[in-house]
Amino acid sequence: MGLNSAAAVLEQAVLREPGVDVTWRDVTYYQDGGLVERLPILPRGAKAILRGFLQTGDGLRCGPFDALFFFTQSPAVFRQAALARTPTCVWTDVTPMQLDEFAWAYGHAVSRSRWVRAGKRAAVARTFRLARRCLGWSDWTRRSFVEDYGVSENKTAVVPPGIDLSCWDGSPRHEHSGPFRLVFVGGHFERKGGRVLLDVFRERFRGKAELSIVTRDPIPEEPGVRVHHGISAGSDEHRRLLRSADAFVLPTLADCHSIASLEAMASGLPVVLTRVGAGPEIVEDGASGFVVPPGDGPALAQALGALIEDRARAGEMGARGRALVERHFDGRTTAARIVEELHIAAGR
Repeated sequence: MGLNSAAAVLEQAVLREPGVDVTWRDVTYYQDGGLVERLPILPRGAKAILRGFLQTGDGLRCGPFDALFFFTQSPAVFRQAALARTPTCVWTDVTPMQLDEFAWAYGHAVSRSRWVRAGKRAAVARTFRLARRCLGWSDWTRRSFVEDYGVSENKTAVVPPGIDLSCWDGSPRHEHSGPFRLVFVGGHFERKGGRVLLDVFRERFRGKAELSIVTRDPIPEEPGVRVHHGISAGSDEHRRLLRSADAFVLPTLADCHSIASLEAMASGLPVVLTRVGAGPEIVEDGASGFVVPPGDGPALAQALGALIEDRARAGEMGARGRALVERHFDGRTTAARIVEELHIAAGR
């Protein structure tokens, strides 16, 4: 969901950039009713790879181009010859080696063969070497280019993802006397730390706070807990829910870069996030929210207690979070940075 949201914002923003003629192609790795998808002899993974190869080819045939931009390295791996011919930027929230570390949480299969793993690493490393610019959503990702794949430091940069700030109301909230309202948004309830949050809420905050959970998983409601299903990212209902909350909490166990947290900050909410992936680069610990260790119930309880017991401080943190998003995660700024990086790649 986060990748799709970031891609949609970037597409709309970059198409509005002056002096840039953009051809945008989605790579979905699937085509409904397609011939590839109907082939009986290929496993599903192989079909997805073949479809991705064909879809990137469709986009490249619209050229020639002055520069290429790949949203994540996956489609770029299919087209290394194009990278060798045309200046290219690759922009990603996570590298494959980083993702392998989260395999247990994402249901992501890591080959048991060291030869297969070495071949995969070599293919991705060559892709990064062929790219003129390797852009990470965070410094956490940027460091992986250098440390895990041997990319030259001067070929790397951090370009954070952006959101459409006009969609999120970050104006000051009116104080209310009711229970403190927490909201959690995570499609995969377990991976996003929902179980840890529920345990802490039941033990420490039931009666003091209310918890709204947005997820696709079948979580039953209980006293003080309301569960929402079918709320899509960026929808009116999603925005209203954030607007009615006092704080956003996402004690995720495995994550790369939390777009949901950026949207909450843009809505003027203090955010409690975990020290996973780019988490420490999103929330200023103690200023726009709190960053706690993953799976640490006592630390999560301490952070939530600090917000619940001091509503004025929570409001100040929310305002600081909105200002931080305006400075660093505005979709227009991201688009301008991407265009700037493409000019650098093309030597202009």
